[in-house]
Amino acid sequence: MRVAGAVVDVSNVCWSDALPPAGRHFPLLERLFLVRDAWHRQFGERTSLTLVADDSLRRQLGPTDQLRLRQLERDRAIRFAPMADPVLLALAEEHGLHVISRDQFTDLRNAFPWIQRSPGRFLSWSAGDGTVRLEPSGIRPISPHAVSRALEGKVLKFEQHLDHRDPAHRKVLGHHWRCENPDCLKARYWPDRLHDWPLLNRGGTPVCGGCHSAVRQLGPRTRPRSFVVADLRTGEEYLRFPVGEGDALEVGRGELRHGINLGSDAVNAPSEVDRVSRRHLMLSVQSGSGGPQVTAVDLDSANGTVLERGGSSRPLKPGEQQAFGVNDRLLLGGAVSIRLSGQRHFSDEQQALPRLGTAGGGHTRLLGPGDIAALDLGPN
Repeated sequence: MRVAGAVVDVSNVCWSDALPPAGRHFPLLERLFLVRDAWHRQFGERTSLTLVADDSLRRQLGPTDQLRLRQLERDRAIRFAPMADPVLLALAEEHGLHVISRDQFTDLRNAFPWIQRSPGRFLSWSAGDGTVRLEPSGIRPISPHAVSRALEGKVLKFEQHLDHRDPAHRKVLGHHWRCENPDCLKARYWPDRLHDWPLLNRGGTPVCGGCHSAVRQLGPRTRPRSFVVADLRTGEEYLRFPVGEGDALEVGRGELRHGINLGSDAVNAPSEVDRVSRRHLMLSVQSGSGGPQVTAVDLDSANGTVLERGGSSRPLKPGEQQAFGVNDRLLLGGAVSIRLSGQRHFSDEQQALPRLGTAGGGHTRLLGPGDIAALDLGPN
């Protein structure tokens, strides 16, 4: 098989305990050389390899490996980036390269849609009988909900240094906090409670992100849900909005005193948005034992609402209360789709509704028989 070359996720390779010494979870540069040799055996000595590593790898390797890494850098055989994944994926896309990594790149599926279109360009590794061999990594299709959840986890980790999998970190994410330092500008601006999350210091204590003083824990946060609106024809997302736990929100087109205007001039709405009624849909979020529960109600819209679930679709009856899950999709008037985002943790600022003004009014265009026949309401 002729290939243009490959880009290597160096940090991912060095940390892999599937490579010798197997089961030892610490980074080793020798693992990179084992993978490099396997590539040349399988694809030829002259087939290029581009090495990309996270900046953090410099600090994680042992002293001997740090010297070898600096030599690779002096030889211009490796490049570094604060986060290697976007860099190596961009290089692979631009030059038609394979990617050597065990990462599924879940959080980057939206930014690099070619990942799901070209799973054969992603290689992993196996080690047996003293030989390392490269093989398909098994890139799988991933739902938009899973992509949102993975992206949220990465943003929290790199920007807030919070890991939602850690119980102590979940406590930070799940509560309101107040800085009581009288000299803190953040505390003066938000005297009642911080509108973002505190940071954890090295001892694991929550501190103010402004002055690094200890903060006081207040009550638990409510758990809103975030909704993603997309052009049904192209699949392009053009709006997101939250609905708080215990709240209900109208969704439509035009002036809504307590609702979301999908036809606002403030967003790049599709031209077909005029098929959405002024008051089209009601979304509500209620507390439940397993987390917030979402209900959708069609408000007797002119062109109807269709629920997609599990490969099938059906229209909602006006006034019917319909539970709405993470794998469902609502199609409004054959023009726009609404799904749930995977985001689970919201600062006060993220719970604010987008400012959409009152633009986007007009008459709702009714669908004719030809329009309905032309709609593709099958699963994506």
